[in-house]
Amino acid sequence: MRKTSAMISALMTLGLGVLFVLLKSRVVDVAITVIGVVLLVVGIIDLIGKHIVAGVIKTALGVAVLSFGLGSLLKDIAFLILGIVLLIYGILELIKRILVLVKRSGKRLWAKVLGIVEAALWVVGAIFLLTNTGTAVDWVVIAVGVLFIIDGVIGLVAALASKN
Repeated sequence: MRKTSAMISALMTLGLGVLFVLLKSRVVDVAITVIGVVLLVVGIIDLIGKHIVAGVIKTALGVAVLSFGLGSLLKDIAFLILGIVLLIYGILELIKRILVLVKRSGKRLWAKVLGIVEAALWVVGAIFLLTNTGTAVDWVVIAVGVLFIIDGVIGLVAALASKN
């Protein structure tokens, strides 16, 4: 990648990270709105192109997402499913780690304890997600934003250090 395009990419990643940190869970709402607009536009293009069935479906979905809060409902359902899956995973992992501790296998005690703590954190995180969806989403988006910022800074430093 050329130096200029690498710098632009790094600055855009950095800017995206800052937006994620500042906007928090509103980023998800903006993304849902963008999806609704895209569905609406693509649906209209399909209707113009005489693809009536696909055009009507996409247009109707776009209108539903934008008008009736369907995006918000889908977001809530997605986070509910994610919370349930993480809770089941955490419980199964916790049972497995406790059985390893009881069996006295060859692993060191601290490794076994860390495994139990990790599994317990999955359970706690899942419960947090199920009971405080808005706050949990904020923290996830902030964490992703921080990762984007780190990636942008690293990319910018690498671009400035390159000779191309």
